[in-house]
Amino acid sequence: MRAKLISHMTLSKICSSTLILLAFTIPVSTAMTYIVLGIFLLFWILDNFKNPLKELTVIIKSNPVAMAGCTFFLIHLAGLIYTHADQEKILESTQNGGKFLFIAMAMIYLKEEKNVRAVLISFISAMGLVLILSYLIRMSMVPGFIPVKGTPLNCYVFHDHIKHNTFMAFTVFVTAVLAGSSKTLKAQVLWTGVSFLSLINVLFMVNGRTGHLIVLILLVYYFFSWSSRKSIVVLSIICICMGLLLWIYPSNSLLTRARIAVNEIKAWKYGEPASNISSSGLRLEFYTNSLKLIKKSPFIGTGTGSFKSSYSELIKDTGFNRSDNPHNEFLMAGVQFGLVGILVLLSFFITQWWYAASLQKNKKILLARGFTLTIMAACMVASPLQDSAEGWFFALMSATLFAPQGYTLT
Repeated sequence: MRAKLISHMTLSKICSSTLILLAFTIPVSTAMTYIVLGIFLLFWILDNFKNPLKELTVIIKSNPVAMAGCTFFLIHLAGLIYTHADQEKILESTQNGGKFLFIAMAMIYLKEEKNVRAVLISFISAMGLVLILSYLIRMSMVPGFIPVKGTPLNCYVFHDHIKHNTFMAFTVFVTAVLAGSSKTLKAQVLWTGVSFLSLINVLFMVNGRTGHLIVLILLVYYFFSWSSRKSIVVLSIICICMGLLLWIYPSNSLLTRARIAVNEIKAWKYGEPASNISSSGLRLEFYTNSLKLIKKSPFIGTGTGSFKSSYSELIKDTGFNRSDNPHNEFLMAGVQFGLVGILVLLSFFITQWWYAASLQKNKKILLARGFTLTIMAACMVASPLQDSAEGWFFALMSATLFAPQGYTLT
């Protein structure tokens, strides 16, 4: 009996340790992320081998976020019955649905506050490394042995500019919450400095418009969530600083990308193919054509992994641009699973927002709801859940910030 208990404790510790490591690898390396995920899955199976559904069932019954995630995963399984997609796309889409099941699987090992805190610290540490390297790229001072992707004019590091800015926008918010909740002046100054440097990085150093949108939404939410006049003062100071930076540096990525987006939207014409170099035009083209697909099969869609084949059939001989995703998660759910899919995905985010209110401290509510806003904003203009890095970031942070038990960050 004692040996079995020790074995269970050891396997459980390995699983929780891999989740902590996963938080670090997601912003750094896709290959390392899948290696860590493989290790987690192996030891999860070993730890739950005798009764694999026991702990999972308890989590799903007790946690509305886990239950909502499993519901969306089951829709992916149901969509296998009537899909006409090829095997590759079916497997890919099923894996994407599996990220929602992963939320409940990971929650089993996030019951203790020390594990939750460690996951968040691990992610912040990775983003701290990314932030330092991004500034080094700007100054052309990156050591040659470190493989980075960006340039001094677009300073993303390990992932592309969209992923970089999505992760960094959330880092701005997390460190701002830490600054506001810190009890010592030293900690307040430290987290405020990291948050401000991250904000500059998102808005002026990297060209990811998704991150621009997310960070602006998060800042509005953060300051309006305060109940004191101090929020107005701090927000005014930040606006003044941002205004000065925009005036001093008018060719910054924020204004440049905004101007490009406006011009692309103006140039786009409904019913005509968009230029393949027009990011906004292509999105509008994908959106309108995806709505046509939903209209053709409005209730249950065309099945798991069917977007690419359905879209290719729709635009055949029309001159429209091909795509394997609509750059909008709600439209992706709509095409594959109809209005049922859209409603279930939307209800998942609503459940996250609602469940966050049950967390014990304001700091926890801020982090949980800030994360929900991050993912929802990304889902409106991109397909983050279809991506490996952003998708697993979503799954891990959903499990972490909506864990069954309370936790603290200090």
